[in-house]
Amino acid sequence: MTQETENYIVKVPSEIIFGNGKIHVLPEKLSPYKEILLVSGNHFASSEEYKDLLEKLQKNGHSVTCIHSIHSEGPIEDVDRIIAEGRKNQVKAVIAIGGGSVIDCAKAAAAIIPLEGMCREYFTGEKEIPKKGLFFAALPTTSGTGAECTSNSVLADGDSCVKKSLRHPSMTPDLAIIDPLLTVSCPSSLTAASGLDAFVQAFECITNPKSASYSECLCLKALCLIAENLKKACENPNDLAARNAMAEASNLTGMAFATTGLGAIHGLAHPVGALLHVPHGVACAILIAPVVKWNLPCCEEKYAAMAKACHFGVTGEDFLRGAVALAESVGTEKNFRKYGLNRSHFPFIVENCRSASMKGNPRSMSDEDVVALLETLL
Repeated sequence: MTQETENYIVKVPSEIIFGNGKIHVLPEKLSPYKEILLVSGNHFASSEEYKDLLEKLQKNGHSVTCIHSIHSEGPIEDVDRIIAEGRKNQVKAVIAIGGGSVIDCAKAAAAIIPLEGMCREYFTGEKEIPKKGLFFAALPTTSGTGAECTSNSVLADGDSCVKKSLRHPSMTPDLAIIDPLLTVSCPSSLTAASGLDAFVQAFECITNPKSASYSECLCLKALCLIAENLKKACENPNDLAARNAMAEASNLTGMAFATTGLGAIHGLAHPVGALLHVPHGVACAILIAPVVKWNLPCCEEKYAAMAKACHFGVTGEDFLRGAVALAESVGTEKNFRKYGLNRSHFPFIVENCRSASMKGNPRSMSDEDVVALLETLL
C-alpha cells in the first residue's frame, strides 16, 4: 500500500506501559517529582481508584494539587484554570487521568505552566511554545483519542467556536499508562463514540499521503481489533477481553497518526463539533459515509486492504459498507439533523475546516465540495 520512498519521524512517549491494573505503577514513576498536579475527569475523581492513588502519592511524600470538572471538547478556559493552579503551587509534574479532553487540557497546561501568559495567547498564535514544559503523564479512561501518544492538544474557544490543535514536538507525554480496567465504567454511548473516533483515526492515517509501513501496520491491527470488539464492549462493559482490545487499538492509532496526520473527517468534525456541540466521535462517525465515498476514487487499493483486515470484504466499497454498518450497530446517527445543522452553518464550517487534517486528505476538497458534502447530512 505504501509508496516506494518513505520518510517519517517516529516520536512517542518515552515509556508506554500497558496492562490491567498498571495504574498502580504510577507512584513509583513519579518519585523524582514532589509537587504534582493531578488532573482528572469527574467520574474517575469519584472512584475508589482515585482515593487509593491519592493516598499512595501522599504516603510517598508528594504534595498533590487536584483538579477535575474538565469540560468536554477541551475549553481553553479549563486549560487556564489548570495553569493557574500549577503556577500557584509550583508543581513539577502534571498527571492526567481521563478522556481525551482531560488529557489534552492537561497536556497544554504542562507545556505552558513554566512559560509566561495563558492558553489563549498560544492558541491564537500570539505566543509560541519554545521548549519542553513539565513532566507529563497520561492515563486514558476511554479508548479512542490516542491523546496519550500525541504532541498536540485539541482545544476549543467557546467565544469564537473555533476548535483546533495547539502543538509542539515536546508536548508528547513522557509517560503513558494504558490500563484497560480504567475504561470498564465508561458508559456505552461514550465507549461507542470513542471507539469510532479511533476507527476513523486508523483509516484516515492510512489514506493520509504521509502514510508509511510503520503507521499502516499499526492501523491495520487497530482496525481489526475495533471491528471485532467495539460492539462487544458497548453491549457488555465488563467484557475485559473487548476492553483490552479497544484500549490497545486506541493506543496503536495514537502512535500511528502522531507520525502521519489524519484527513477530511477530522478536518470537518472539529468545526461541526465546536459549533453544534456534537461529541467528537459521533461527528467523525456521521462523516464516514460521505468522506469515504469522496475518497474512494483515489484510495480503492487502501480501502480494499482495510476491508480485508476488518473482515468486511475485499473491495473499497466493502470497507465503506462495513464501516457504516459498524457505526450504525452501536447506535450512531446517520446525519446531523438531531444537532440542528442548517445551511446558515455552512460558511463557518467551510472557513474553519482548513486544518492540517484537511490538508492531509488524499483527495482535495474545494469550498463547493465541502458545501455539497454537508448538504447530504442535513
